[in-house]
This record gives sequence, C-alpha cells and structure tokens, in this order.
Amino acid sequence: MKLKTLLVLSFLAAFSSQAFAQFFPAQANVAVNSYQVTATIYNPYYEPIICNGQVFGQTYYGQVLTASLIEQYMPAGANRFAYVYTNAYAPFSTGWANINCRFARYW
Repeated sequence: MKLKTLLVLSFLAAFSSQAFAQFFPAQANVAVNSYQVTATIYNPYYEPIICNGQVFGQTYYGQVLTASLIEQYMPAGANRFAYVYTNAYAPFSTGWANINCRFARYW
C-alpha cells in the first residue's frame, strides 16, 4: 500500500511540475527614446526557444501604443527586437514589455 501511494504521489508531482515549467517570462531589455521604444530579447540557453508577447509605449498624453511578438523562433544565442514608434508631436514617456517563452522541444 505504501509503495502504491508513493508511486502515485511521485507520478502526480512529476506531471504537475511539468505543467508549470512550460512557459517562463523572458528578460526583455527595454530602451525608451522620445520617438521609439525598443525591446530586446536574448536567448541565453543552449537550445532554441519560441517567444510570444507585447511591447508597450506610453506617450506623454497617456496614449498606449503596442507591438506584438508572435511565435518568434530563436536559436541558441540569438536576439529578437520589437519596436514601437510614435511621431514628434506625442513623444514617449515610458515603455515596458511582457514576453513569455517556451523551449522548442517536440517531445
């Protein structure tokens, strides 16, 4: 009975932890100029990753502009960039990015 309980609990712990480990937040470096918000994502791992997310830029007048990253494949050591632009009459005051990645494993 103890062996069955131990096997069932270890089986459940293994599969429940894999569900949380599929997606992870990427470290995005965001640079804000008066007319452009640039987000840079780097893959530091030894295997490819696939990233999804959005980059936001807020103007001085409160308007929020966005750009999207959709299923961006990144091999090991690669970079991806996302840009948000505005005109000279509404410069950016701040910018941020929300990007989630997963490993490109097919097993």
